[in-house]
Amino acid sequence: MNPADAPREDGDAVAAFEELVYRRRPGAGGRLLKLLFALATGKLKLEDETAATRLAAAAGACLLDGGMRVTERDFERLALVGRTLDNLFAASALRTSDHLLAALGARDTASFARLWQADRQAFVKALTLLSIDSRLPIDAEALFATEPRLTLLAYLSLLSAKPITSLEGHARRERLLELAPRLQPAELPRTLDHLVLLSSGWMLCSYGERRDKHRVKPTLNRVLRAWMLAGGMSDAELPAKRRVVERPTLLVAAEIMHSNHVQYRYFGQYLRQLRTRFRLVLLTEDNQIDEHVRALYDEVHSYQRSTDTLTLGEAVATVKRLAPDLIFWPSVGMRHWGPAMANLRLAPIQFTGLGHSASTFCDPIDYYLTEQGYVGDAALFSERLVLLPDASLVFERSPHYKPVAPQIRARAAPLRVALPSNLLKLNPGFIAVLRRIREAAKRPLEFHVFPNVTGLELLATRRTLARELPGARVFQTMAYNPYLQRLSACDLNLSPFPFGGLHSVVDSLRQGIPVVAMEGLEPHARTDAMLLRRLGMPAWLVCADVEAYVAAALRVIDDDALRVDLSRRAAALDIDRVLYGDAATPLRSEVVDAVWWMYRNHEAIQASPQRVYKLEDRR
Repeated sequence: MNPADAPREDGDAVAAFEELVYRRRPGAGGRLLKLLFALATGKLKLEDETAATRLAAAAGACLLDGGMRVTERDFERLALVGRTLDNLFAASALRTSDHLLAALGARDTASFARLWQADRQAFVKALTLLSIDSRLPIDAEALFATEPRLTLLAYLSLLSAKPITSLEGHARRERLLELAPRLQPAELPRTLDHLVLLSSGWMLCSYGERRDKHRVKPTLNRVLRAWMLAGGMSDAELPAKRRVVERPTLLVAAEIMHSNHVQYRYFGQYLRQLRTRFRLVLLTEDNQIDEHVRALYDEVHSYQRSTDTLTLGEAVATVKRLAPDLIFWPSVGMRHWGPAMANLRLAPIQFTGLGHSASTFCDPIDYYLTEQGYVGDAALFSERLVLLPDASLVFERSPHYKPVAPQIRARAAPLRVALPSNLLKLNPGFIAVLRRIREAAKRPLEFHVFPNVTGLELLATRRTLARELPGARVFQTMAYNPYLQRLSACDLNLSPFPFGGLHSVVDSLRQGIPVVAMEGLEPHARTDAMLLRRLGMPAWLVCADVEAYVAAALRVIDDDALRVDLSRRAAALDIDRVLYGDAATPLRSEVVDAVWWMYRNHEAIQASPQRVYKLEDRR
């Protein structure tokens, strides 16, 4: 099954594939791989359900063909496009690949696991077709019937699935996370695509609900470190005694930094503070650099993504050559190279921040620097916590922002509910709560959804929400100001859980849109609550459980006078003055003081049993 064996594509790609499959011509397996990779990268676009159904049906027939062999080596590549295959079926009239699993003899956990001994060809095909949203009673434990290498790839393929469209899928992901201690470190294939797959699973575990959802990271970190070392990428050779200098070099390893992105907004003022005492050097991908980003640093180095692993090695070599005194990771997990490099010791002091809103469990990461309100339980972090006062948080003003006037409607018929949430946050449990709210509301609701996706993911999302929230308007990815225009036409933001918003909350309040939020223990479950409290919005908008969330939402939905009052309070907050700064804004000092304290006292901190350091502890 070699993509290179596929005939050259001419005309309709789907029709050409159908001809190969249904006329039993050679090369169908290679063509299937080629089409799935084209879908995954956006080079092939399916415009409607009919096209998706045709391709899904032909893919199923191809994989069930007894003459089409799928080797374990083939599965290595198929695992890379498992999410794409899931979305293809979800976007089609078939909705699922369950009928194909049943035809292979994998109808439940026991029959799935037995295939490993009885028919390995059928087992590998079943691994390929098993969807996170399968309605068949197949427990994730069935993945462990095979050897650790195949188990790891199948586990990662399922863990990186998005969107998850059913409660069965949500439960299966929770089960995957429960089984994380059974996952054995195994050799990851030496391709950049497989590194992307692992990094995706590494990050997406954060969108589960279990308290222990991050305990898969230590195993994945061991796989990542072994992968880096096998590729000749190693720790830096550090002196036995750390040097302490007057103006240390602080390398910012930024997975994302472009001025269009929320990370620029979150960390811009951090960086302006840090530059007052540290020589600030940026390492990021070349597509993340623009004039606004360059202005924040003394020196800028770019990392160019390639189809091989050579430039990753060059990025590690660049860090070693720069020999920074500290490395700051604003996030770890949002790009493939973050978790990989964060598992190397490349500076005497390494720390991270709220960019991805979860602990890394990477041994070389010493500290987690964030605002105090984001920490509900210090035991959820592997790093030592260095906490900042909530009042110290100031965002960088976007250079691309143009004010959009709020559109507060005295009467809303229907009432427009904004869901300005990354697709990953729109989990089936949250969608079920939205259905409950709609059914109990005394007026019609219209959901406006901003999942920030395009292509096949958008098609699958629209199909799912048309079923779960009929009449929902689902918008594709758009630029920031057009998004604000669309958002401003809404009346209420029901923020998702367990992974909440942050900048979407700020955007909503700035447009006079009240926000109902849930509060949990992880940083990503506390961002909304911290902002609502800091800005003085009513305490009942921050909820501790589903019942309180539903009650708060209905309270706003059913009372126009209350909703308009909340909208006016939000619009009057003067968020631009309270929460934003730029190059002309007088700088605060809490961030630079905290990092300077870490730098001056690192050995003593590491020798102490204390795990949490608030402002008063540092004084």
